[in-house]
Amino acid sequence: MAQNSSCYKRPNILITRNPGTRNTTTATSLAVVTELRHINIGDFANEENLTNDWNDTFDCYYINEESKT
Repeated sequence: MAQNSSCYKRPNILITRNPGTRNTTTATSLAVVTELRHINIGDFANEENLTNDWNDTFDCYYINEESKT
């Protein structure tokens, strides 16, 4: 199937690593170099009230996977 260039969209790149291993720094740098938009899923989840309690072990919020938006 030929790709229609008028429908071409920029790629989604998902960077996942353990919390606290500089994934945000890596993703931000990649976004600058590639001129793509960077969305921090943790920030997005907080802004949309999709998080539960804080996890001290992993230094991040629990994402509420049951939320329906």
